[in-house]
Amino acid sequence: MNPMSKPSRLILYSPWFLVVFLVVPIAIILSLTLNFVVPFVGPRWLLANNIGFALLAALRLAWYLSRVGSGIRYGAEARCPTGGFDCQLPAAKARELLAGAGFRFAADGGYGEKHDLGYLGSTLVYGGLFLLLATGSWDNLRQFAGTLLDGMGPATKLSRLESYRSLVMGPLAARPDSLPQMRILRQILPDSSYPKGGTEISLIPEQGQPIDTVLLPTEPFRYGAYDIYMSKLVFEPEIVIKTKDARTLFDGFVKLDPLVQKRGDFGFYGMFQGQEVGGGGYYQPEKSLMMAVITRNGRKEVTEMRFQVDQQVAVGDYLLSCAKMGQWS
Repeated sequence: MNPMSKPSRLILYSPWFLVVFLVVPIAIILSLTLNFVVPFVGPRWLLANNIGFALLAALRLAWYLSRVGSGIRYGAEARCPTGGFDCQLPAAKARELLAGAGFRFAADGGYGEKHDLGYLGSTLVYGGLFLLLATGSWDNLRQFAGTLLDGMGPATKLSRLESYRSLVMGPLAARPDSLPQMRILRQILPDSSYPKGGTEISLIPEQGQPIDTVLLPTEPFRYGAYDIYMSKLVFEPEIVIKTKDARTLFDGFVKLDPLVQKRGDFGFYGMFQGQEVGGGGYYQPEKSLMMAVITRNGRKEVTEMRFQVDQQVAVGDYLLSCAKMGQWS
């Protein structure tokens, strides 16, 4: 029997070869948890990695299935023993005893093996891996996932790719031409009825009647082949910090995200950082009340300074104001 080549054994049998397909997922996990950028590693690399893993699982599944009914499943070429012991019995007698115990031998009688459940288990594992990876890869090839920041005002065309702040489209994804326009009718602040807030919208198709509904965080609204849901409410004030002699230290928009747990009456928070000052801003939308914490040169300068968004206040050496406020879903 001709021995199987090392590359063939590596591809068809070796469990160590599977470790190759863990490199990309581990690199992505580390980059996300440690906030470290790994060059040339991203969603497309993960997709290519999973497709390669699925092809390998399919190859091994086909190989295992092709030999599942054979008397010899592994073969001497795949599992060469690294050690053994001397048998004092004649070869024919030894084969006879082993055959009585369930062993099956190759035609030349030089190799024998006994069927075990491990072979069937490996076949099922590779079948499951192939289904899992093939299904996931196919979904990723066809996926469409977009995030947009929208507020009350004119309707937004969801079919227009430029409407999205972030967009993930698989290589085989179809353009979202069937998506309607969306108009935000009302933004609902968090309360006892809507603990995470909500957004009342009107979906306006090219033909047919508009559909009005309330989007809630993590609760998708099904529209054709798409799930539409609200992730969160955010506020985006333009915070201006000046010195008493009117020198501007910071002037920029700060995104305030919902807090998991309120700090006093304040339910939204965001950080900002300029060249000279940084800090954090809190917001209570019910009373249009802001609170700012300012740091300068690594030292906290102003703590819990509260002001209305349409007012300018002076505390210490600073003049603070909110030039404008955006409210988005």
